[in-house]
This record gives sequence, structure tokens and C-alpha cells, in this order.
Amino acid sequence: MPTTATLSIVCPAYQEEEVLPLFHAALVAAVEPLTAECDLEILYVDDGSRDGTLGVIRQLAAADPRVRYLSLSRNFGHQAALTAGLEHARGDAVVSLDSDLQHPPALIPELVARWREGFDVVLTIRADDARLGWFKRVSSRVFYRVLARCSDLDVRPAASDFRLMSRAAVDGLLRLQEAHRYLRGMVQWLGFRVAEVPFRPEARRAGVSKYTLRRMVRFALDGLLSFSPAPVRVVVGAGLAVTVLSWAASVAATLALFPAAEPTARVAVVGLTALHAVGGCLLAAAGVIGEYLVRIYEQAKGRPVYVLKEGTVDAPGAVIPRPAAPHRPSRAA
Repeated sequence: MPTTATLSIVCPAYQEEEVLPLFHAALVAAVEPLTAECDLEILYVDDGSRDGTLGVIRQLAAADPRVRYLSLSRNFGHQAALTAGLEHARGDAVVSLDSDLQHPPALIPELVARWREGFDVVLTIRADDARLGWFKRVSSRVFYRVLARCSDLDVRPAASDFRLMSRAAVDGLLRLQEAHRYLRGMVQWLGFRVAEVPFRPEARRAGVSKYTLRRMVRFALDGLLSFSPAPVRVVVGAGLAVTVLSWAASVAATLALFPAAEPTARVAVVGLTALHAVGGCLLAAAGVIGEYLVRIYEQAKGRPVYVLKEGTVDAPGAVIPRPAAPHRPSRAA
């Protein structure tokens, strides 16, 4: 890696007006020791916030020449905002972390040190946080175990989007064109040399978490459906098993409940019960296959992952003209 390197720090933000000044102060203090060996670039990505987040980011950019920013035309989601930041980051190494202070900026020098040892990807592994609800902790463990069993990915349980990537790793990641982006899996898929650094998440200083149950479920589906055909296979296997069990159960129940009934009546009850069970299995299989088809359809449309509204992209003060043209991820030559 270069002796004097450029370090880019990508910070997506959505509805973080209250915490951003605190985050920026902590970030600057954390990376100050690195300024002797690295040129620094801080890139904020406003993911279509409806509060004063963009105004705060503009003020930070005006006060600190190392700060650039992007503002998306609407809320495209956390993974799209991260993608936008990675595409516009100019550094030899790029660190991504959330702007809510739950990813501790003080850990960045350690990530840079591991990169200088020769690692292209430095992951942070989140320690168990007792402040989280039991449902979120248990569901997270279950998801990572299922993904590890159902895919070929070397999935790291409790890995987060707080990571460092070398320029080679960033360029490789940006060649992947998925519309539904699960960056944790995509980074692992690249196959670069990986180091891990544990961290304990901090408490929020202000604001509230934006990860609702709906967002968590959508995120988990993107991860599972993007890297494994297992859901279809599981549904088919479950359908066959339920069909056999339903026939056996309906025959047993009919013989027990209608011992004196006519044989034709028994057959009718058995057939009706089994038909309902098989119908349920078919609906479940159609739903899973439909999820894959929807993703193929959305990929085929070729819509951009995000659309820029404004920002500083090439250099401090170089503002994207309005209205901005839709931006597509960079494709390999």
C-alpha cells in the first residue's frame, strides 16, 4: 500500500440531525492521529432525510474542507446509500460506518493498522449487546446460522457494515450489479484477505434506530435470496413431507372419528384433508419462487440503485447540477 495514502470515510445518514454534530466531532478526534500519514476525506451520504440532516451536513462541509457530501433524491435504503458513498470515495482505503455513534470512530486507527499489514478487508465483529431486545438478538443469530448453512459464503456472525476496504476490494465490489444489495455477503463473496476486529457497540447519543422490523425482514430476505437457492429446495422438501404426513394423519383421523362410516365417505374426507394440505404447500412454494422472480424482474429493468439530488463529488465545492441524471453503478470495462 502507498506510504502516503488517502483514507476515505463513508458515513450514510438518515434522519440523524440531532446526532450528526456529535458524530463528526468524535470522528475528527479519532482520525486526527492518522493525518500525519494519510490524506483524509470524509464523505457523508444523506439518504433522503426529511429532517434537517442535509442542512447539518452542508454546514459541516462548509466548515471543514475535508468533508464532501452526497444527497439522494429520496430514501433508497442503507445499502444503496453505502453504495453511493463507495462509488464516490477516492481513497486508497475506504472505511464505512454509520453516523449514529453506535459504530465507534475510535476504532478506525486499528482498522487502518490492519490494512497496512496487508489485509484488503477489515471487518468489525459486534459483541453481544444486552441493550438490544431478545427478539433482535435471537433473530440475528438464527439468520446468520441459516445463511451459513444454506450458502457457500464464509459468513461472519455479528459482522457489521463498519469495515475497511482497500481500493482493490472497493473496485471489485462495485463491479457487482445486484439491484437488491446485501453488502456484507457481497464483500465476503469477493474472496479478498480478511482481518477481523471486535468492537462493543455504543449507546445512541440522540435520535432513534431506523431499523424497523419490516426493514430487518427485508434485509434478511435480500441476504438469503441473493446467495442461496435453499429457500426453494426447502419449500419443495417441506411440501413433499407435509403431503405424506397429511395423508397419513387424515387416514388415521378418519378411521378414528368415523369408524362406522361408508368407505366412500372415508375416502372423501381423506382426499379433502390432503387436498388442503397440498394446496397450502403449493401456495408457499409459489410465494418463494415469486420472490426470486420479482428480483429477476427488478434486475432486468436496469433501474439505478440510487439517484443523486445534490452534493460535492469531484472536489470540495464542485456541486452536481440540478436536476441530477440517474446514476448507475460503475460497470467493468
